[in-house]
Amino acid sequence: MDRPALKKDAKSILNSHFSFYFLLWLPVFILEAIGAILFYPDDPTNDALTTSEDIGLFLTFLAALMAIGLFFVSIDAIRQSLQYDQPLQKSFTLFSRGEYFLGTLLIYILIFIFSFLWSLLLIIPGIIKSMAYSQAYYIYRDAIDKGESIGYLEAITRSRQLMDGHKWEYFVMSLSFIGWGLLVAFTAGIAAIWVQPYMVLSFANFYNELIEQQTAANSQQPPVTDPPSTTTPDQLSNDQTPKA
Repeated sequence: MDRPALKKDAKSILNSHFSFYFLLWLPVFILEAIGAILFYPDDPTNDALTTSEDIGLFLTFLAALMAIGLFFVSIDAIRQSLQYDQPLQKSFTLFSRGEYFLGTLLIYILIFIFSFLWSLLLIIPGIIKSMAYSQAYYIYRDAIDKGESIGYLEAITRSRQLMDGHKWEYFVMSLSFIGWGLLVAFTAGIAAIWVQPYMVLSFANFYNELIEQQTAANSQQPPVTDPPSTTTPDQLSNDQTPKA
């Protein structure tokens, strides 16, 4: 997989439509900022969460869910099927269909539980499994849009299968954004206005490439044919004889 090419395509899309992506991500940025401010404890020595911290935690969680909805917008951009209009309306893509919201929420919870349980064994298995589950949201959304019936666990299972042999590539892709993450930290989050859409577009492109590779591999498999008949001419004649 050509990682630099995937990131270059994502960067080209973002730079060509930056004003759209800025407005698209603006509600998420606002929720993240308010959530971070409220969640910061007034008294670090107090272990109990205050009401403001509870609200901050909820807003951060809501922002994370909304960001997953923007994964769907990003995959449409990668596939050149996105209309670059009404960015604020598209910010709430997750809530545009009940299946999107419910599926994303339950898959999010299941992935958290599974990753947490694997992490109880060792940190490394938890990270590996998190990467294996990373494509579940895209898979679920594609199935819903095609009218397919898909369960939440099935989406996670398909993600594991799709990521088989590609987890190292995903890991390297993640590492390639460390410098950008440091830039976001040094700018107190301001650089996220550009970096966050860039990362999401890049990983959407990663998923699209996986699907294209899977489709190409399936098309190269020989068709399944029925085994040759072992019926003899005599048997054929007997079978065709009318019975009383």
